[in-house]
Amino acid sequence: METISVIGAGTIGSAISISLAKAGYRVISTRRRPDLNAGLKSYGIEVTSDNAGAVSSSDMVILTLKPADLVSEIRKLSNSLRGKIVVSMAAAVPMRIIHEILPDSFIVRSMTNIAAEVNAGYTPFCVLKEDEEKISFVRRVLGVFGETEQVDEKYMDALTALSGSGPAYILTIIEAMMYGGLKVGLPRSIALKASYQTVMGSAKLLAMSGDHPSAIKEKVITPGGVTIDGIYELENGKIRTSIMRAIESSTIKARKISKDLFPEESREKQ
Repeated sequence: METISVIGAGTIGSAISISLAKAGYRVISTRRRPDLNAGLKSYGIEVTSDNAGAVSSSDMVILTLKPADLVSEIRKLSNSLRGKIVVSMAAAVPMRIIHEILPDSFIVRSMTNIAAEVNAGYTPFCVLKEDEEKISFVRRVLGVFGETEQVDEKYMDALTALSGSGPAYILTIIEAMMYGGLKVGLPRSIALKASYQTVMGSAKLLAMSGDHPSAIKEKVITPGGVTIDGIYELENGKIRTSIMRAIESSTIKARKISKDLFPEESREKQ
């Protein structure tokens, strides 16, 4: 049984730990207060505060730490991480920074989202070196979380903003749809279920059809019908502009974090 350690089992770390445990991997998750993670233990996950011990017995190490904490932690663990496959899910930290500390490790930068817990996340990743065997292992593990895709590192800040933060945007929309249902008299349970099921169904239809979103949307809008009045209000409220600005703002924030933490790296790119 392959062993994967998840260093920093917060929200995302816990989600991917559960997903990996369900898939049959031996999972060791770490955090400062392991006694607070009884929920993880119910999935057979080993929970500890010993990062070095978890790393030393693992085939792959997934780091789900805050960007400001990542570098100091991998410096502490550098001996234990030597030669390991190291997957960083810390936003805004370039692979080059990690490689300077861990030159003998296989470095992967990735980002998933909270839907990984139910195998429905989107998990892009990039690597510094091409190694078919190691990349195949990475793809297999990250594929447990849902869809995975290898991309260029230059896209990772934007993908962090779009798919990493995306559930927060979509859940805000679902919440607004539910409130709309309440406003016109629907019971709360029906309004909520109708909202999330509509979002899931629309996304599945889009994924399976291969059509552009506008093409599917036009099928719903009929002249003088109910939907066009709703669309008019959405356009009046500039919902598309708001979502675009949200993704742009989050991307800018990710780049700022990187620039503030690693100013020398930013200067070299200019």
